[in-house]
Amino acid sequence: MSQPLKHKQLACFIAVADTLNFRQAAERLHMTQPPLSRQISQLEDVLGVQLFERSRRGVSLTEAGERFLPDARALLGQADALIEKARDYAQGAEHVLNIGITTALDAMAFPDLAALFRTRWPEVRLNLVPQRSIELIKRLQSGELDAALLGLPSRTGDLLVEHVYDDPLAVALPKGHPLARKRQLALADLQVETLFWFKRALNPTYHDHCQQVFQALAFSPRTIPEPTDHHVLLGMIAAGQGIALIPSSLKAIQRSGVVYRSLKEGAQLAIGIGVARRQGAVAPLVGELVESVRTYYKSLTG
Repeated sequence: MSQPLKHKQLACFIAVADTLNFRQAAERLHMTQPPLSRQISQLEDVLGVQLFERSRRGVSLTEAGERFLPDARALLGQADALIEKARDYAQGAEHVLNIGITTALDAMAFPDLAALFRTRWPEVRLNLVPQRSIELIKRLQSGELDAALLGLPSRTGDLLVEHVYDDPLAVALPKGHPLARKRQLALADLQVETLFWFKRALNPTYHDHCQQVFQALAFSPRTIPEPTDHHVLLGMIAAGQGIALIPSSLKAIQRSGVVYRSLKEGAQLAIGIGVARRQGAVAPLVGELVESVRTYYKSLTG
């Protein structure tokens, strides 16, 4: 009989994956390194795969670890949601609003948004579901979600979409990179760099928009596949494997060995963020959600 995954194992795995440092992960979890290492080893035994490579140069995710990380975040989020729901039942039933969040945003920061929304609607709890926009649209259309924060432009069909803000792209690069000496960069500065970039299938509309801007500016760098998790991406940048164009709001993620610089063409490549819903679905609550998102974004960008 296979062993079940445990909440603690997933939390330990995600902490190490985010920091790529067992000491820092242990400090984040308020525990010592030996029990943290045991939790990781037990998880690897349950899964039957090695999740981390450990060497003199540091810690890195294996291919299996990188593939498992998005699922681990989703599983841990579901477990936390179930715990929260059980507490709600004990205190009296509340209305739950299932909200999708594009992974173009940092889902780890969104408990702050949930708390902000709760000050406006204390009887409503947000259940936040991070996924790619293309998947969120499908789940919204099928009725699994009440609303979703999408990356724009996207093909949204007959959904109602309210644009909330534009998130200009910025540059994330290794701290010791020669370009880090500049305060602002242009695409022309990045022409000879290796650029992490996402697959077209993940958001065809936005991908095509970016390609039009690239072609107009004769920008054609060497590209390599962008990992699905922001923290993995930043770890690879810190290791000198490439640079990336990221939404400016993600600069709130502090990662040792990575620096952020503004991009001259950042507004042209901006990711729009909109709140989408089905026609007639929870309109008053979505209106409050839009205002909460605007307030939250202002807090991120200053």
